[in-house]
Amino acid sequence: MIEEPTTILVVDDHPLLLSGLGMLLNAEKDLEVIGQTDRAESALELAQKLQPDIILLDIGLHEVSGIDLLPRLLAASPRSRIIMLTMHEDQNYLQRAMQSGARGFVLKRGLDADLLYAIRTVRRGEVYVHPSMLLELVGGEPGQTENPDHQQMLWESLSQREQQVMLAVARGHTSREIAEKYFVSDKTVTTYRSRAMAKLGLNSKAELVRLVMELGKLDNYPTL
Repeated sequence: MIEEPTTILVVDDHPLLLSGLGMLLNAEKDLEVIGQTDRAESALELAQKLQPDIILLDIGLHEVSGIDLLPRLLAASPRSRIIMLTMHEDQNYLQRAMQSGARGFVLKRGLDADLLYAIRTVRRGEVYVHPSMLLELVGGEPGQTENPDHQQMLWESLSQREQQVMLAVARGHTSREIAEKYFVSDKTVTTYRSRAMAKLGLNSKAELVRLVMELGKLDNYPTL
């Protein structure tokens, strides 16, 4: 059975970006852009009419702040999950967006693989925040593991598969062994590992092992 593609509404007032995002997203078999607009009122009309799975919303619209528009879009399309797009690594924007109901926060300098990953993460019901912003959000620094609450928040920011890969790496398994266990390619395992290490702010396997041991994640984790 073929699953229906994730439907997407793009709201951004930069024509070139609108066009580029349309081509990028429609090139993916599991994604489909069903609406594009550069105006707030049009965005509300399209959201209500189309009820998209995902809304990509620029923070810096000319008419109104994307953050102010966000709750109105959710009222028009309650089932939609909204991912904010921004040029700025601003913690105030991030916190306001999340408090207003955003499920993702993506920097425009990463509008390729990062955006695709964010869309799929949010579609699964998880939250995505660009790694460079996440560490500041929880008050940590790369490699810092002293605060258990921060540790747990960072760990929970990982997807289920990222957690599985990290635990397997901490157990000393190779990328090939992990790939065979989860029926993915070695390259996919490497991608999961790189993204998870970035989210956790870790630079080495030793730091990873220390983190998962402090969180007690290895206690009941079986070897492959």
